Amino acid sequence: MIRRAGEKLLSDRNVWSRFRKALNWTVMMVLAVTVTLGLGAGRAWSESVDYVVGPGDELLIAFYAGGEKQEDFTATVSPAGTITSPLLGEMKVAGLTTYEIAKKLTEILAKDFFVNPQVLVSVKEYGGQVFVMGAVNKPGAYGFQEGLTALRACLLAGGFTDYASLKKVKVTRVVDGKSQTITFDLDKVSKGKNEDPVLVRGDRVEVPRRGF
Repeated sequence: MIRRAGEKLLSDRNVWSRFRKALNWTVMMVLAVTVTLGLGAGRAWSESVDYVVGPGDELLIAFYAGGEKQEDFTATVSPAGTITSPLLGEMKVAGLTTYEIAKKLTEILAKDFFVNPQVLVSVKEYGGQVFVMGAVNKPGAYGFQEGLTALRACLLAGGFTDYASLKKVKVTRVVDGKSQTITFDLDKVSKGKNEDPVLVRGDRVEVPRRGF
């Protein structure tokens, strides 16, 4: 009888283990679909912002005048926040949006080079990283890209472990040299009840473990 009880207990444990694995896989698939649908995409914290260029970004820039393309080139933003442009030389762009960079270039070209020039600026490759730590399967640094959210970053890090607490995920950001931390409920985010916070380069996402 003791042997049968032991076998039954072992069987129950195996069933429970398979159930937990299946449940975890189901949750991850739901999260992946939620992220694909882009819940909350295009918002940083709670307000919509334009992408701000920073060191490591590779920009694609084209000058137009007289109805024709006059120049196109790629430029990587240096650690000092500058790019080197044909005709214009070195100029600081870090901290500006692509729209602001295009406007700045247009004003300079209109003053000294062309009549009614147009400038197009886009980001070809994003520089910088975000860091995902804590109860994820592959903690570490991941390449930044525009529109990257906290939930999507966690999925890039291999998803959540069995012991992750999604209700108190912390995002830490350095603003004006000072660290600021805000707590988000990614469980509600995954269910579409809260917006998924958009990250910026250098952000640190920390997923805590559940208490037992």
